[in-house]
Amino acid sequence: MDVPMVGARVIGASPGTASVTIDIDRGQRDGIKRNMGVITPDGVVGKVIESYANTAQVLLLTDKDSGVGALLADSRTQHPVGGTGEPLLVLKYVPNDDNVNNGERVVTSGMDRIFPRDLPVGTIVEIKPGNPFKQIRVRPAANLERLEEVIVLLTLHPLELRTESEPASRQTPAANAAGQAPLARP
Repeated sequence: MDVPMVGARVIGASPGTASVTIDIDRGQRDGIKRNMGVITPDGVVGKVIESYANTAQVLLLTDKDSGVGALLADSRTQHPVGGTGEPLLVLKYVPNDDNVNNGERVVTSGMDRIFPRDLPVGTIVEIKPGNPFKQIRVRPAANLERLEEVIVLLTLHPLELRTESEPASRQTPAANAAGQAPLARP
């Protein structure tokens, strides 16, 4: 993953049992801005919702207002994943006739422009028929209830990583961190 990043320690969490935000010991002085993605080596944690001089607040994936662009690792079909305020996430908008299996991995799609593609989001643990969509519960890949250290992705627009066959003019904004001139936006 060719995205600049910085490690941070968790220094606080929102009060109550349904902890939906954490505070980290890095902030604006470290280049952290709102909407930057936050991960652990295990998977997606959430995104920065507030950045101060020396700290930042991160909205966890389990918050009912949180979500991530995701896809099923096997079929590569895209579906958003959202929080419910509970430990499990929900895979949304899966038609009842789509084939989805317990134990199937869910990864980031890269389409939300926050996370690069193919980072672990979680594993499907429960599937029920619903109306009009299946009710699918996902166990987060990262242990969101026991976070001590996280990694902040220091870019606001991670896209697909460039392959060798693509021209340099299609490089991602992350390449700008390597000292290249920024791309003109249409």
